[in-house]
Amino acid sequence: MSMQKKNGIVLGLGLALAVAGPAQGSAGSDVEMMDPDVSHHDRASIRKGAELYAQYCVGCHSLKYLRYKRLAEDVGADKQWLEEEIMRGDKDPYDHITSSMDPQDGVEWFGLAPPDLSLTARAQGEDWIYTYLNTFYVDEDSDVGYNNLVQEGTSMPHVLASLQGDQKAVRDDHGEVVDLEPVEGEEGRLSQEEYREMTAQITAFLSYAAEPIRADRERMGVWVILFLIVFTGVFYLLYKEYWRDIKK
Repeated sequence: MSMQKKNGIVLGLGLALAVAGPAQGSAGSDVEMMDPDVSHHDRASIRKGAELYAQYCVGCHSLKYLRYKRLAEDVGADKQWLEEEIMRGDKDPYDHITSSMDPQDGVEWFGLAPPDLSLTARAQGEDWIYTYLNTFYVDEDSDVGYNNLVQEGTSMPHVLASLQGDQKAVRDDHGEVVDLEPVEGEEGRLSQEEYREMTAQITAFLSYAAEPIRADRERMGVWVILFLIVFTGVFYLLYKEYWRDIKK
């Protein structure tokens, strides 16, 4: 298995383990979530997020409610884009986005079969995913060498550390983590702004995958409201006209 695919498996598993909940701990109530500022109408961001997901996550996790063809149509792409950037292995555009991993391999390698991530954004929220991807910090007591502010005790190594760089925890007098700061000499290949843009794109895609119809629904909603406003005016004028004759 290639290193890129292994990294993709681990990244996807980390999200799943975080979502899994009690066994891995939960986000503290005092963790301030970060706003990814994503939009369901930003097709370019969703498209790039899909490419990043295909690169780092789909080796482990499926999106069983989303078809490749639907994704391409929604982001304005074609079959060539699917074949070159998104589909892995022997896939068809009409297939659902599924991982090639055998669930039993997940159990043997990580202790559980990695779950589907289709509804992660709806279950946890966009800000949760975005904050999770941005708040890894070095932890020598962890088996994987890293911990996470959102999901204390996470089993996910920081496979994006080469891009973000390492962060260390800043603790108060009680030993609680109150902030994160870069580790000098361990900078990543991306600037902070570039890394946050990348994780926002992944977040945008997962948010889209959780409800692909949302953008269409919101656009339709605007026209429905306009329709109701116009016809409310028409009906009011009819009301005035009818009652004018009656009052006479």
